[in-house]
Amino acid sequence: MPRPIEFDREEALRRAMSVFWRQGYHATSVKDLSAATHLQPGSLYGTFRNKRSLFIAALDAYFSGIRERIQSCLHGDGAPLTRLRTFFDMLIEEMVGDSDNKGCLLVNTLLETPADDTEINRRVSDMFAEVEAEFARVLREAQSRGELDASRDPAALARLLVAGIYGLRVYHKTRPDAEKVHEIIDNLFYALGTPAKH
Repeated sequence: MPRPIEFDREEALRRAMSVFWRQGYHATSVKDLSAATHLQPGSLYGTFRNKRSLFIAALDAYFSGIRERIQSCLHGDGAPLTRLRTFFDMLIEEMVGDSDNKGCLLVNTLLETPADDTEINRRVSDMFAEVEAEFARVLREAQSRGELDASRDPAALARLLVAGIYGLRVYHKTRPDAEKVHEIIDNLFYALGTPAKH
């Protein structure tokens, strides 16, 4: 029996996302996408309408994975700042294990997308705003438990952490050693008022 259409769609989307992630939106051709997904252009367009719609679907799928990791790290057991640090340690593991140096698809998209492309820029900005809101929630919880100074502004600190992610992802393109990346994370958390881990 043939596989269900939905399964085929998700597999094609995963393959397309991988191509966009490695090459960027503009450098990826329909021929590249057709080869990666094993779909003829007609089938590709029949499923995703056009290259832009496929790219947006790939962005959404990529962020869905980020959302799952946020849920597993930030909504688990343990002290709030420890959970937050676990999330950043997971980012380091991902970056160190990224042998192709692909970086983050969201950050790559922000760097590549023209300022007048409001649809895609807004979509990515909304995704980072969701991450920022999750960070702020954990930081407010840390305050309620006495882990974070009551005078600090959780929303401002959450913005700092998101800016740290932007910077880390771009900085890692220069292929620094892991110790330098850990140092950056330590300094981010030092700004929260927590001691260095490494």
